[in-house]
Amino acid sequence: MEEINTNGAVQQNDGQLQQQGQEPKTFTQEEVNRIVQERLARAKTAAGPSDKELELQQREDAVYIRERVAEMGLPDELRDSLKGLDKETADKCIQIVAPYIKKASEPICNAIGPTTGPAVDSVRAAMGLK
Repeated sequence: MEEINTNGAVQQNDGQLQQQGQEPKTFTQEEVNRIVQERLARAKTAAGPSDKELELQQREDAVYIRERVAEMGLPDELRDSLKGLDKETADKCIQIVAPYIKKASEPICNAIGPTTGPAVDSVRAAMGLK
């Protein structure tokens, strides 16, 4: 049985190589070190941030969200709902939700106007209230 390896050599069952028009390339120790360093650098870049870096980023994001929610005067429940989001996404959510939360926290009587006057008196009279 014959197998062809990556440099074009044919390997036979007895483990001997027969070259197909090429001599095997040999590398110096410096070349091997350089190749290994390049591959390690590529592997590290491709792997992305480490677990410690991710954990630190998540902590920073959580602190930012907590401070931003407090700064805007929003309820703590919102902070819990935004847990796990990055800063940019959390900030967008806060900007969208903040006006609605503030509006919902206003007293209802402010929404319909003054509590005294001819309009209120006529409604109260129609309902039999003093």
